[in-house]
Amino acid sequence: LFSEGEAKMVTRQGGMGNGLEIMLDIQQEEYLPIWRETNETSFEAGIRVQIHSQDEPPYIHQLGFGVSPGFQTFVSCQEQRLTYLPQPWGNCRASMPREQFLPGYSTYSISACRLQCEKEAVMRNCNCRMVHMPGNETICSPNVYISCADHALDSTAEDPSDRCTCPMPCNLTRFGKEISMVRIPNKGSATYLARKYNKDVSYIRENFLVLDIFFEALNYETIEQKKAYDLASLLGDIGGQMGLFIGASLLTILEILDYLYEVSYTEDTLVLLDQPEHDRSNDTKHDCEKSFF
Repeated sequence: LFSEGEAKMVTRQGGMGNGLEIMLDIQQEEYLPIWRETNETSFEAGIRVQIHSQDEPPYIHQLGFGVSPGFQTFVSCQEQRLTYLPQPWGNCRASMPREQFLPGYSTYSISACRLQCEKEAVMRNCNCRMVHMPGNETICSPNVYISCADHALDSTAEDPSDRCTCPMPCNLTRFGKEISMVRIPNKGSATYLARKYNKDVSYIRENFLVLDIFFEALNYETIEQKKAYDLASLLGDIGGQMGLFIGASLLTILEILDYLYEVSYTEDTLVLLDQPEHDRSNDTKHDCEKSFF
């Protein structure tokens, strides 16, 4: 909606009526007639919208949601910031400093990776790029779209040799959405809008829509991937086990010494108690004589 370099619009309050509200005329009379069905054929009336970070390109043909004419669509958003781990703990891909992965975008994202992969496939087979692909190369003509570009784009999803492999970025911002809608215009405003825009009431009902996008609250949710077992945990466990075993070993040695002392003392006591009475008397007498001399 806003190009790079323009001032960003800021909201200071969450809730309905504090975001972006636009009224659009989809002008169905300008739609091209359909003569036969192709991959680019669209049968719906309305617009597609994608809410994404400014660091990644839009991938609206696959990630966008539809907004129908004749309705006011309310989109409540909640920002989520996800952090994944690189190798060897995870499989995410980090953005390199001053890396220009896709023209106009310096941050790696899945959308940028898929657009670049699809663009290379179309350029390799058709020598041109599709209109939604960024770059300065020649845009494919409608005939080349049908004869070459569509088939080249399909091969990136079906052919294993040309399949786009895009790992998850290590830092990702996405927006959770809750969508509701009400019918417009009501009977009281239909005549006013027809008079204001110089259209009839049936045209207003078939072509006008209102899109209201706002933040549910001015906060964000953080989801961070953690290491299941890091170096600090390993050192802590080793220290704990060593302390346990060393402490147990010292206690065991002291208990063995105490046991040997108890056994020795008990044996000496039993030997003394087992001597005959006259032997003990003689021993006592000799001891007294020794003391006298």
